[in-house]
Amino acid sequence: MYFVSSQIIRSLTSYLASQGLNKEHLLNNITQGELQLNNSRYKYPLSDYEKLMTIGAKQLNRQTIGLEFGQALNAQNWGLLGHIALVSDSLLSALQHALKLHTLVRNIGTISLNHHPQYSSLEWHPKTAVTHYMADELFSSWLAFAKQCCEWQASLTLSQVKLMRPQPPTSEAKQYDLLFNCPIEFNSTTNSMTFNSQLLHSPLKGANNELETLLAAQAINYNHEAQYISQLKALITQHLPERLSVQQAAQALALSTRSLQRYLKQQYTSYSKIIDDICKQQALILLKQGLSSLNIATALGFSEQSAFQRAFKRWYCATPKKYLTKK
Repeated sequence: MYFVSSQIIRSLTSYLASQGLNKEHLLNNITQGELQLNNSRYKYPLSDYEKLMTIGAKQLNRQTIGLEFGQALNAQNWGLLGHIALVSDSLLSALQHALKLHTLVRNIGTISLNHHPQYSSLEWHPKTAVTHYMADELFSSWLAFAKQCCEWQASLTLSQVKLMRPQPPTSEAKQYDLLFNCPIEFNSTTNSMTFNSQLLHSPLKGANNELETLLAAQAINYNHEAQYISQLKALITQHLPERLSVQQAAQALALSTRSLQRYLKQQYTSYSKIIDDICKQQALILLKQGLSSLNIATALGFSEQSAFQRAFKRWYCATPKKYLTKK
């Protein structure tokens, strides 16, 4: 199950809205609407990110929207990982944290840092098929971070950028040239940025070793505790109206059923409660979108409309019709 953090989705939604797109329309295209945008522990499925990027590129007629969004991001938009990066003592230290903790932000691919005698390369390898927007965003945001936070700003030049995306039209290619200011290879077998290895030792402006150590320990603990809950919620939501069994969910997460159930117990929850919580949230989103009780019941996998009605009344102490009237 591939996901993107709520911080990234929130930032992307806000960015597209700032470019003139209708925010309500954007929110209607993601699985949890606005309900989970401010929940730092929630992870949205990759399909939500792809939908938003595709809408933005189409409505704004800008296929370089990933580059633009990456430049607009700041480290805080990466959540806890971003705060750690900001207080790291060097660019190398910040990248080493990213190698370990990048799944706090997204689990779409793997990051590697390769050292050579004179040059180093930062690579991103997607685990699944994605549009070019994500690689554009990642490289653009990493470059923006380095320019904003490194002391040696005058030395921040790239030697080469390789991108797996197809060769863009000349007008779009110019945007890549302006941003990266180095030779660019499209249709590559990898996504990579190559630069002088000395840049890795560039000190960061906000270095704070004590805070860096504290936040890194917190992030490792957080990553361990939340790694399955968010993935599980995104998995269940994505498969609605099919109600995945706990066995199917465990298999998708590469766990045994027993391990997943034990993990959920340790988190003071259960598989059935997670499904119930998801249906509660989704029911409200769909109701506000104007769907009938019958259509909502069908969309959420209820066997009958009456079963949905009873569940809604348990959740919100009112029938769907009365809930709307009260609001």
